[in-house]
Amino acid sequence: MKASPQSQPTRFDEKSYDRDRKAKQRATGREIVIPAPKNVALRNACLLDPELLLTTYFHQTYFEPFTEDRSDILKSIWRAALYGGDQAIAASRGEGKTTLAMDGAFCLMLSGLSSFPVIIGKNQDSSSDELRALRERILASERFIDDFPEIGVPLQAVGPQSANARLQTVGGKFIGMYLGVKHFALPNISIEQLPLWPKGIKPVSCGQVMGAVGIEGRLRGFKFRSHRPTVAVIDDVEDKDSARSDEQIAKIENIIEEDIAGMGSSAERIARVYLCTTLNRKCNAYKYTDRKLKPSWNGRRYRKMIHPPARMDLVEEYIELRKSRGDNDPDARKAFAFWRDNRIEIERGALVSNIYSHSKKVHSDGEPIELSAVQSYYNRVADWGQDAVSTEIDNDPPETVGPQSQGLTSEIVASRDSGLSRRQLPANTMALTAAIDLGKYFCHWVVLAWWNGAGGVVVDYGFESVMGTDKVMDNLASEPLIYQTLLNWRDKINGTLYTDATGVNRKIDKVFVDSGTFTNAAYEFCRQSRGVFYPTKGMSPFHQKITDTATIRAGSNIYASKQSAEDVWLYHLDTDYWKQFIHERFLTATFDENNMLRRGSLSLYHSEKSGHRLYSRHVVAEQLLTEFIQGKGIKTHWDKVHEDNHWLDATYMAAAASESMGIKLFSASEITIEAKQRQAAKPKVTQQKQHGQQRFKTRPGGWMQSLNRRGKQ
Repeated sequence: MKASPQSQPTRFDEKSYDRDRKAKQRATGREIVIPAPKNVALRNACLLDPELLLTTYFHQTYFEPFTEDRSDILKSIWRAALYGGDQAIAASRGEGKTTLAMDGAFCLMLSGLSSFPVIIGKNQDSSSDELRALRERILASERFIDDFPEIGVPLQAVGPQSANARLQTVGGKFIGMYLGVKHFALPNISIEQLPLWPKGIKPVSCGQVMGAVGIEGRLRGFKFRSHRPTVAVIDDVEDKDSARSDEQIAKIENIIEEDIAGMGSSAERIARVYLCTTLNRKCNAYKYTDRKLKPSWNGRRYRKMIHPPARMDLVEEYIELRKSRGDNDPDARKAFAFWRDNRIEIERGALVSNIYSHSKKVHSDGEPIELSAVQSYYNRVADWGQDAVSTEIDNDPPETVGPQSQGLTSEIVASRDSGLSRRQLPANTMALTAAIDLGKYFCHWVVLAWWNGAGGVVVDYGFESVMGTDKVMDNLASEPLIYQTLLNWRDKINGTLYTDATGVNRKIDKVFVDSGTFTNAAYEFCRQSRGVFYPTKGMSPFHQKITDTATIRAGSNIYASKQSAEDVWLYHLDTDYWKQFIHERFLTATFDENNMLRRGSLSLYHSEKSGHRLYSRHVVAEQLLTEFIQGKGIKTHWDKVHEDNHWLDATYMAAAASESMGIKLFSASEITIEAKQRQAAKPKVTQQKQHGQQRFKTRPGGWMQSLNRRGKQ
C-alpha cells in the first residue's frame, strides 16, 4: 500500500533556498528607510520662497544676497510655471544664469509647480553637465538631506553607480528614481511608505522629472515615461559664431517658435523662459528682449554698469595706466594703487547692478586683486575693450549703423571736435544756453554756445547725483531731493566761468529745466530761482496754442504759456523736431571751406581722455526710423535703442532755448543774401610797409576764430 502524498517528507531544495536567500539579501540591500525631516518649519517656508530655499540649502553657491536681475530670473521661472506665457531676460555674462536656471527649475519641482521642467542649452553635453552638477549640489548639502530626506537619502544611497537608482525601494515598493544624461527623475514616494514621519507632513518627491537637452537636440517628442514638459528654460543657446550668421539666427528662432513651443502636451501650452546675453544687435538674445520686436516675451535687459562714475576723467586715467603696464608690472599694481588712493572720488556717482561681482583674492603684495565691482568693470574695459564690455556685460551692443533716415552714429558724434577746450567759447558767441534733464537718481545737464545760423558747440556737460533717493521711493517722494539737487547745480553753474578767446567771461543766458516727470520740483526751482531758469515740457505730437492770449510764440517749434497757478512761464517744445534738429546738426560737417566753425553744425569741446564716448551714446540712444505703411505711405517715428538718452534730451532742450533767444537756422536764400552783404561790406586788404616789414589788415576776428579751432587761448 502506497503512502499518500501528504505523508511523504518534503525534499530540501538547496538551489531554491539559496536563490531565495540571495533575493532577500538584495531586497534588503535596496530597501531604504527614510527618516523624518529635521526642520519642518524651515522646510515649509522654503517651499514658498525659492530665494530662501537656495540661500538656505545651497549657501556655498548662493552666499551673496540676490541682485535685482538674479531675483528677476528666479521670479520669471516661478511666474512661468504659475501663469504660463513667455519671458526673456538678458543678464551679464558670468553672473551664474545657467546654475540659477537649473536650481530655479528644481525649486519648481519641490514646490509642486512643475512636474517636468526642461533646461535647453547650447548642446547636449553642456546640458548634461549642468544636470550632473545639480545632483552634486544636492549631495553636498547635508542640511538639504536632513530637511528633504525623501530626495537626499535615496540619492546618497545610489553611490557611484547611477544604475542602482532604478532598484531602490521604500516600504518594499520601487520608487522609480532615475539618473541619466537627459533626465533626472525624483523618487516617487507616498506617505504610506513613510512610517517614521509624523502626521501632517507630506513628501514633496512624487516622481517629478527634470530634462536637459541641447537646442539642436531631439526636441520634438521629448518626453519621459509618457510625460511631456510643462516649463522650458532656454539658457544662452547662442554663441559668437551663430550670432554672426543670419542663417543660424533664423534657425534658432524657428526652433524656439516651433519646436520648443510644441514640447508641451496637447492640452497645455508650454511656458518658456529665455535667459541670455546679447552678442550683437541682430542676434536672438537682442531680438527677444526687445519688446517692440517680440512684445509677448516681456523682454528685459540688465546692465552691469547702471550709471558710470561722475569723474570719468579719473576712470580714463586709470584705464590708460592699466593698459600701459610694463614688464615690471604685469599685474598693473601701479594702476591698482591709483584706484586705491582715489577710490572715493573715482567711484562717486557709480551705480552697478551687482556690488559683489569682483575678485575677492589677495595679491602677493598683500592687497586685494580688486577693491570693488566698479573697478572690476573698468578692468574689463581696459583688458577687453568698451565694445566687448557693453555687449556681454551691459547687454547693450554698439550700434553698427545709426538711424535709417539720417545715419548718425556715436562715432560720428564723437568725431565732431571743435578744437576748443572745455568751457571755452567761440569768439562770435551770441547766446549761451543750458538745460537739465531730471531723473530719480541722476540729473544730466548740458551747456551750449551758439552763433548766428544755429551753429553750436557743446562747451560743458555732466550730471548731478540725487542724494538720498532709493528704489522704494516713488517719484513724488523723490521731488524734494531733486529740488535740492537743482539748487546745488544752480550754484555750481552760476560759479562756473565760460570764457571766449578774447578773455571775456560770460554767464549763461537761458536755462531750460525738464518738468515732464518731476513737475513740482522743476516749477518750485524755477519760481525761486527766476532770472534765466524756465521749466519746459516736451510734446509729441506738437500743437501750438496760438489763440491763447497768455502765450508767447518764441518760434515755430516752441512757445511759452503763463502757468498762473504756478506763477511761472512754461516752454512747450516740439520733441520730435528738436531731436531731429540735434541729429542733423551733428551730421553737418564741423568746419567750412575756410576752416571756420560752420553755421548749422554742432560740435564738442576737445577731450583727449574720454573722447565723449558716453555723451555720444546718449545722443544716438534714439533713432528716427522711416518705414512704409500700407495705405498710409511713408511714416517716420522715433525708436529708443537703449534707455540712456538723457544727454540727448538735455541737448535738444538747450537748442530750443537758443531759438527762444533769436538764434535760428538760415534758409538757403538767407545764406545767399548774407554772403553777398558780407562780401560788399568786407574791407579791402591793404598793404603797408613798416620798418621794412609787410603788414596786412584783414577782417577782425578771423585769425582769432582760427586759433579757437586749434584750442589755443
